[in-house]
Amino acid sequence: MAVGSNWSAPGGLAGRGVEAASTSGRLHDSGAAMTVLVADDDEGSLLVAKAAVEKSGHQCIVAADGNAAWQLYQERRPQVVVSDLMMPGLNGFDLCRAIRAAETSSYTYVMLLTSHGAQADVLEGMRAGADDYVGKPLDPFVLHTRLLAARRVTALHGALADALDETRESNERLAEFTGRVSHDLRNPLTSILGYVELGATDAESGQTEEAAEYLEIVGGSARRMLSMVEDLLGFASIGGSLSRTRLSLASLVREVSEDLRLGLQEAGAEVHCEDFVFDADESQLRVALQNLIQNAVAYRRPGVPPVIIVSGQRVGTGAVVRVEDNGKGIEATDRRKVVEPLVRLRREGDPAGTGLGLATCARVAAAHGGRLEISPSPTGGTTVSIYLGAP
Repeated sequence: MAVGSNWSAPGGLAGRGVEAASTSGRLHDSGAAMTVLVADDDEGSLLVAKAAVEKSGHQCIVAADGNAAWQLYQERRPQVVVSDLMMPGLNGFDLCRAIRAAETSSYTYVMLLTSHGAQADVLEGMRAGADDYVGKPLDPFVLHTRLLAARRVTALHGALADALDETRESNERLAEFTGRVSHDLRNPLTSILGYVELGATDAESGQTEEAAEYLEIVGGSARRMLSMVEDLLGFASIGGSLSRTRLSLASLVREVSEDLRLGLQEAGAEVHCEDFVFDADESQLRVALQNLIQNAVAYRRPGVPPVIIVSGQRVGTGAVVRVEDNGKGIEATDRRKVVEPLVRLRREGDPAGTGLGLATCARVAAAHGGRLEISPSPTGGTTVSIYLGAP
């Protein structure tokens, strides 16, 4: 096997695709402009507050009474509400209570406008759910400083809501993953126990002719369980701290192809790689390339020798490594599905597998601050692109 700017070796996978296997949460910018609702039945105070809010760099919407303020809140969901206490319709206390009762994952920072020294009003407002108060007549500078605090508080609440959403989604994925593992391990374990019981029953009755067949079936089931456990351990080990080094893609692919030489030769596969130098964790990239090349061989077209092309290129401050094949391909509707752990397409003629290969590759990409994409290859197979973020 010669290695240069271009080299070939026995090997293969299935198709080129563009389906991102990553998600991103909401981004809260603590310096972003907010929408501020000001409610006051005094026109002069309303104008002063509106001017102060807009001078602070925020968008201001106004309401001349409590009912109008409540309507605007429901329509616009502002980050901040500045409300007078005594207004026609809903007063400031009732408006604050209504806002707190209507909140979901987002949080509204509520400030009440009170007369100087009205301590009883301040206390009742805080009990109603207000965050702060500003004395009247309104000082624009004081309102500006309160809005700085409001921006930090709403940003923190937004970040907390995102973290809770991610935790909830993670727990749901974990429960689904655990269910798949339990299901896939239960079948071979049930087979093992069943044939062990048959063997024990036959032995008690003196019938030992089928013992060898039972042992062969038990051995096959045990090997499948062991393979799945090893794949699960490999999948779990991806991520964590990275040890980035300067890698030669051609050298890495050559070493992977040597490890897979027997399977590549049996399939009559060819692996081609143009050299590309990049920074990544060597052990994790080796695992990803091994999975993709094995997939190319496993999901080849009947009677068509696999041809696998591995390439890399710079993308911004990072890099992308692509593995392209001429195999069966993956339908667009299945591209998100196949990167989920333990998910298999179960197409006619497909070999048995654990469904962890592409999921592992997606984790390798994510661990490097990137993503995995699946798209069709020019030859009708599959292209898997592993985007690697900059260190």
